[in-house]
Amino acid sequence: MKKVLVSLVVIGFAVTSCQKSGEQKTGEDQSVEQIRDQVMAIHDEVMRTEEIMDLKEKISHQIDSLSKITPATPVSQNRQQEGIAINQSLTEADELMNDWMHNYRSDTLDVLDEAQAKAYLNSELKKITVVKEKVTGGISQAKKFLGN
Repeated sequence: MKKVLVSLVVIGFAVTSCQKSGEQKTGEDQSVEQIRDQVMAIHDEVMRTEEIMDLKEKISHQIDSLSKITPATPVSQNRQQEGIAINQSLTEADELMNDWMHNYRSDTLDVLDEAQAKAYLNSELKKITVVKEKVTGGISQAKKFLGN
């Protein structure tokens, strides 16, 4: 069941991303500033470390409560495993965001010509879009798990 749900979420993100990318100008049609602004807008949208930490804490409390149920039931064990998987997904999303921020080099744009800068930014746009999908997917799963 969990694998089916995760697959549906991934497919939904892929379809949504394809539809949105068709609506946007290609990187070749945009200026360096426009592409940079797009990259940073996505960064700002998914920079949700506090929300991720809050959700992880709430899920951890539920996992702890479920672990105290004796005797453990299959339902409580499944719910506990689901919570653990969601917390891991949130951790991975946060780490992915931190890795992207650590590796993104805006000062690189100063030494590149326009074509190279566009290529660099388009590469970063793809990377931050993956981060966005992971962060929004993890947050969505966590809120559903918590009943929000």
